[in-house]
Amino acid sequence: MSTEVLVIRHAQTFGNVEGLFCGHSETALTPLGIAQAKALGRRLAGVTIDAAISSDLSRAADTARHALANHAIKPAFDRRLREMHYGDWEALPGKDLIERHPEMMQSFFRCEISAPGGESVEELRKRTSAAFHEAVETHRGKTVALVSHGNAIMALLAELLGMPAASTWAFALDNASLTRIQVAGSGRVTVRTMNDHSHIEGVEG
Repeated sequence: MSTEVLVIRHAQTFGNVEGLFCGHSETALTPLGIAQAKALGRRLAGVTIDAAISSDLSRAADTARHALANHAIKPAFDRRLREMHYGDWEALPGKDLIERHPEMMQSFFRCEISAPGGESVEELRKRTSAAFHEAVETHRGKTVALVSHGNAIMALLAELLGMPAASTWAFALDNASLTRIQVAGSGRVTVRTMNDHSHIEGVEG
């Protein structure tokens, strides 16, 4: 009996618009982000979802609230689904960091180093995959939604697919996108769709 996991990236935030490294830092959904989350909710209205688990950061929790408005479920919260922690880079503009520390930033994006005082790619992969597998075990044979963040979802996918650390950022995930993962009873993981964002095309805030 297979389990379906709907992995959702949170909708657009002010931090996204400003190009900030918002890992564990809070940043609210923009008006467009709210519209995106509601559009995702309309997309999911006819989909059976048995349970939902969200990062406890407000941008993920608010996305979950809008996206699941047509379902009689309330998401549980799991800190392991949070975005990567960027340490000293938290809430700083990525553009400024690249201008001031170009070599360090290149090494970071190649997954060779962590942000100063921040979390490593390996740590991020381990905690997100642990949350994923626990959700699958708890809701075996059902459909569960996980609401998380861009780099966190990329790390999860890389870990599930057994990709090397250097390939962790080899994905593109839009705000409010939907990635469907099927887990067979044997534990075999199949990514059925990735970064599906057709529901937000033409959406305006």
